[in-house]
Amino acid sequence: MAMSTQHPKYSAARKQLISFLRTNGYNVHPEEVYCPDAEHCWVDVAAVKGQDYWAFEYKSRTDSIRRGLDQCRCYAKAFNYVVLVADRYRASSSPYFGRFKQNGFGVWSHVGVRFHSLLKPQRRLADRGSRAVVERQFKHILTMAKGGKDRKMSEWFSR
Repeated sequence: MAMSTQHPKYSAARKQLISFLRTNGYNVHPEEVYCPDAEHCWVDVAAVKGQDYWAFEYKSRTDSIRRGLDQCRCYAKAFNYVVLVADRYRASSSPYFGRFKQNGFGVWSHVGVRFHSLLKPQRRLADRGSRAVVERQFKHILTMAKGGKDRKMSEWFSR
């Protein structure tokens, strides 16, 4: 049984992941990000660090790691790095762990409020068209964030 994105534990876990990423230098998109041409088209958490786009798929203890592998394969078309974040102490004991390694995906464990890298992701070249769709979603958010910092409040409401 997959944990619904409406489940309160998913929301708390997602917020913890976003906070962790931000404190480690990632610019995190505040919403789930659409991944084009993919059967599993919504990335739980997407971030940019430097010039690289990262996709993070969160799996609770009741979620299927096998399904997570399929989702990561879809996200690999549009992102430079893909990481499965598993709410498990021993995610490396999954029979699918070796497949994540073969595909160059990262695996992190999420225990309590801490995140631990179990498998470092390999950088990949994203499909140009798919990446452009992801970049457009970030461009609006990053422009809004930069634009708001240096503007006077009176300018916020002018066109």
